[in-house]
Amino acid sequence: MQGNRVTDEQVNDGFKQAMRRLATTVALITSGQGENWAGMAATAVVSVCADPPTLLVAVNRTASLHPTLHAEKRFCVNLLSERHRDLVGIFSGKKKGLARFETGGWIAGPDGLPILPDALASLSCATETTLDVGTHTLFIGRVEHVINHADIDPLVWVDGGFATAAR
Repeated sequence: MQGNRVTDEQVNDGFKQAMRRLATTVALITSGQGENWAGMAATAVVSVCADPPTLLVAVNRTASLHPTLHAEKRFCVNLLSERHRDLVGIFSGKKKGLARFETGGWIAGPDGLPILPDALASLSCATETTLDVGTHTLFIGRVEHVINHADIDPLVWVDGGFATAAR
């Protein structure tokens, strides 16, 4: 049955298409202190457990955020709403370094991490474990501080584009 064998390329292509169907809230992952703030747009954010509250973020090792996140061992997950659509492009490469934080009214949280004050939620985490998998590092962090916004209108990424969700 060698002729029916699925190739690695077919699995990779199928995986990418399947993941385009996985709708998820867009987040800005931030790290750093003071003049060393860094951040990126991401959809690879997972709630690991509620007791203790723990999040996982997957960051490509070539991402500009990676060295800061690795050194600081702290990060903040800022969940975006429709009103933040313009920030996604900024944090995906339109701007670099601290210039990314010129839009959005960013503030330093209680631990110094960059927080987007009107995000749906901002969850500050202390990294407890990291794991390298393929091209990415998985950062698993214990949530230490949470800010929730009253509005619930998540900016969703699905099939290569934006969507919104409402109750």
